[in-house]
Amino acid sequence: MMTALLILGPFICVWAIAAIFYYMGRRRANQLRLAEISFSQSVQNRFTSIVVNRPKTWLAVKSRNSEDVARSIGLIDLQSYSSAGGLSETNRDQIFVSPPVNGWVVVFGEGLPDPEADIDECFKFLIDMSDRLGHLQYFHGNHTLGHHAWVKVIERQVVRAYAWVGETVWNQGATTIAEKKSGVRAFDYFEDDGDAYSNWETMRHNVEQLPLLASIWSIDPVVLLDMSVRVKPGWIGRFSVKRIGKN
Repeated sequence: MMTALLILGPFICVWAIAAIFYYMGRRRANQLRLAEISFSQSVQNRFTSIVVNRPKTWLAVKSRNSEDVARSIGLIDLQSYSSAGGLSETNRDQIFVSPPVNGWVVVFGEGLPDPEADIDECFKFLIDMSDRLGHLQYFHGNHTLGHHAWVKVIERQVVRAYAWVGETVWNQGATTIAEKKSGVRAFDYFEDDGDAYSNWETMRHNVEQLPLLASIWSIDPVVLLDMSVRVKPGWIGRFSVKRIGKN
């Protein structure tokens, strides 16, 4: 018996190591495929007039545990939810928490704070959520009005924040490489070049490029439409009290 183990032991170890590398390779390949979907869909959106069915406002949380995210942001009446087919189909009081994709969890719903209504409430919410979750990002794009925002907060520290709602109401931190690559422009406070049409074109362009910026910073919600993600369970719940300045 001992002789057999000594003979077969090396072969068993080799097969076990091979199986581990195979699993890791498959997992990494799937991560790269999902990242490619997110990035390519974001790029494609630059060259088409069709607006992909993304939520108007969403969070990207650096986490691999969607239930932990759902509970950390204070959702109640949690229910498992396995279909993310409609990114904008949640009820008004519901918040959707996606399954993790490439180390990110997407959170969206009309209960998230709206910079168009109250930028101070938005700031307080993000700082509070960062205190609970660590690294999170916030995106907002209103195609009708051209209002938009992108924010990155890590451990309660605002790394970068920009919000325009008819005027610049939040501009904090240095312009990131991702902003330069995605071609978005951030106006300074009280900046106005006097050309209303040019300003509108810039704002429209910023909203259109928002998914591309998101895909570089973290993840574009369009990846949730991929079938390999849709079959995974996420969570749906609601805040215990209605938030001020919600969408």
